[in-house]
Amino acid sequence: MGEFIGELTALFADGFYRTWHVARTRRRLAAGRPVRVPCSARSERQPDYVNGSLRIRPGTDTVALVTRDTGRCELPAGGTFHEPEPDTWHSPDWAATAYRPPGADEPVYLQVDSRYLPMVHVALADPASQSKPGAR
Repeated sequence: MGEFIGELTALFADGFYRTWHVARTRRRLAAGRPVRVPCSARSERQPDYVNGSLRIRPGTDTVALVTRDTGRCELPAGGTFHEPEPDTWHSPDWAATAYRPPGADEPVYLQVDSRYLPMVHVALADPASQSKPGAR
């Protein structure tokens, strides 16, 4: 019984924490402050998903993907989004998207909690919309 209660506690605590973090991330982006979004990513050169975070700085032309395994990789903004590859998702609980940076031959596959996905789309597709007037 104690194990069951422990699992429920972890489930509700994670849900509360994630909801709080998403709201905080939205507020920081609206204020023009940098944020970190937890994610998993892979590319054709890196066949396995690696855990890391997207570092979004409003109004910049790049988003940094930072992982322990591969280090820091800059994703140029202004690319296109494509359908994900559902059969190879790293985590079925997270939303997936394929992002093809401008001028790149292959996409980068990103997975984030579905509540972060609209923020990631805006940061990579239209970063100018996030900058505050006169902040550039």
